[in-house]
Amino acid sequence: MRSWFFTLLCATLFISELVHAKLTLTQFQSPPKLVVVIVIDQFRADYLTRFKDKFIKPKTKGEIGGFQFLMSEGAYYPFAEYDVLQSMTCPGHAMISTGSYPVMMGIPLNDWYDRKTKKMRYCAEDDEFGISPRALKTTTVGDELKNAGYKSKVIGIALKDRSAVMLAGHRADLALWMDYKTFTWRTSDYYTKNLPPWVLGLNKKLQADATTEKTWSATGPGNGLSDTNSTGFQKKFKPNTKLGLSLNYGVQVSFDAATEALKSENLGHGPATDILALSLSTHDMLGHLFGPNAREVEELTIYEDQQIAKFLKTLKKHMGSSFKDVVVVLTADHGVAPSTDYAQKSKLSSGKLDYLDLYKKIYSHLNNKFGTSSKGEWIAASHSFQFYINQVVLDEKKLKKADVEKEFQIALQDLPGVFAVATASDIQNGQYPPGFLAEQLKKQYIPGISGDVIIIPRPFFMEKDENFATHMTGFSYDRMVPLVLFGKNIQPAVHPEQVHIVDLAPTLSFLLGVLPPATSSGRVLKEIF
Repeated sequence: MRSWFFTLLCATLFISELVHAKLTLTQFQSPPKLVVVIVIDQFRADYLTRFKDKFIKPKTKGEIGGFQFLMSEGAYYPFAEYDVLQSMTCPGHAMISTGSYPVMMGIPLNDWYDRKTKKMRYCAEDDEFGISPRALKTTTVGDELKNAGYKSKVIGIALKDRSAVMLAGHRADLALWMDYKTFTWRTSDYYTKNLPPWVLGLNKKLQADATTEKTWSATGPGNGLSDTNSTGFQKKFKPNTKLGLSLNYGVQVSFDAATEALKSENLGHGPATDILALSLSTHDMLGHLFGPNAREVEELTIYEDQQIAKFLKTLKKHMGSSFKDVVVVLTADHGVAPSTDYAQKSKLSSGKLDYLDLYKKIYSHLNNKFGTSSKGEWIAASHSFQFYINQVVLDEKKLKKADVEKEFQIALQDLPGVFAVATASDIQNGQYPPGFLAEQLKKQYIPGISGDVIIIPRPFFMEKDENFATHMTGFSYDRMVPLVLFGKNIQPAVHPEQVHIVDLAPTLSFLLGVLPPATSSGRVLKEIF
């Protein structure tokens, strides 16, 4: 009996070791020649499961495939997490490239109030160059390649400047984004004063496209899971418009740029590993217009699948008809909530918090408590449910900020749709909202940048603005996205383990044999080897 048990134990341990195989020294010392990172903006975790039946089947009729190919041939984490209080584009992309939470890398929001200049500040704003990554207070994987002395090329591309810049990092050869005034690809002098010839060629094509109206259409019922346009739709648009780039055309031109960068810069064929990072901003733009349950989002996801398949086919040919020297990453910067219309129709408690109503409630309460001010308003600025108290009014009335913050809390905490109200003073004193919200706040709150008062809405509540649907919470629909790693030395499998987006950068650093970004806090995903 003992002999049988010992044999079974040894076999189990052996199988376990095979499942969690390690790299050999030869494998470790042979990094990929090219890393391609594809980020789909506002791509919720369930998009890869909801629409799977309409994706290209891999390895059929000469097709490599798109999403299904990457999921079947790569290490697929269906529910990777951001684990921050407010999920949005700039911090999301920064977390992907740095492996750091906002509290360490310096980017908590897309925009915040600068208390020194008394103006709102954009995350990629630069007083010298207009747009740059200088607000990012750490390094990226690409930066660490350069810091190690490798002659790598690092390029970031997106319609949104903040997405391209945060993926590319400080030492990138180029970050490329769309100029919505001229509808041409551009960069800033931080990277280069002159656009490469291949970018000028892309811009000529954009100008030629602008003369012809285009149509995006879908017919039939779709897969039956979308809530609107069950019989399809037809949308006519001019390419050189924000609407045009919010439809499938935006995905097309983004992949056109990535393909041209791949070929013209001869990425993957240099003396060291190159990095090409592409973010598909269109998905976010369309998602805000229609919401995650719309037929338009279903069809855009299917179109993205087709474009990824096309790009992978080009990539394989470019690398010599093989993926043996490539690593491809697919992920997203955040998810999205269902629209309030959809949530209410689904019998969920949902609604929109109107800033005008919030201001009235706050001012009425503070004026009753402290009296009105002759020096200004109580609130200097507000954005993304973050409120900045006017220091001039505090000085006039000789009030402590902590006392005013407490009254803010009292005024707001019982409003419908408000789950909790966090204040700077509470955070400083170690008092946090309940449950996982506490850890999320700790990872995102930055003294001097974050607001004095932060509203945490209840699930399915959002701010009232021009968006039909949006994202700005740490709830599952906003924080959970897919993560897929495919290529050299990576074993195919679906992983149920909890994984965080900050784990991606140190994993790529391990594969490349360089130090993780300076403030990286994630782990190496050893189970994928």
